[in-house]
Amino acid sequence: LYFPHVHYFYQKCLNVWEGFAEAPGYRTLKTMQAGIKPQVGAQARKIRQSLDWGKYLEQGYVIAGSPKTVREQLAECITSLRVGHLMVLLQIGSMPKDLTLRNTELFAKEVMPYLRDLWPGYKDRWWPTGSAR
Repeated sequence: LYFPHVHYFYQKCLNVWEGFAEAPGYRTLKTMQAGIKPQVGAQARKIRQSLDWGKYLEQGYVIAGSPKTVREQLAECITSLRVGHLMVLLQIGSMPKDLTLRNTELFAKEVMPYLRDLWPGYKDRWWPTGSAR
């Protein structure tokens, strides 16, 4: 269901010229090359071309599956990385509007409510409150 759209994203939308992957002067050239080469350029494109749906899931490119599976994987990710604000991409690649709406509704009704209270008692001082008048 989602594979063609995820595959389109990773094959067509991530073609980044190596020179745009880092801000100049932030890290040494050697450090940048070590971090960038596996992610962008010809080597990365070659690796991504061999990905099938199972590899996208297994290697952590996407979190997908039943609402229960997504809840469990996101909860693990949130707690292990101590995430406070989670941003999710519910439309990816060539995903059409109807599938995006279905995906968004499933997430809102069957995933998000279970993740909302993973940090009880935590005061969120960074959530926007709107402008003061």
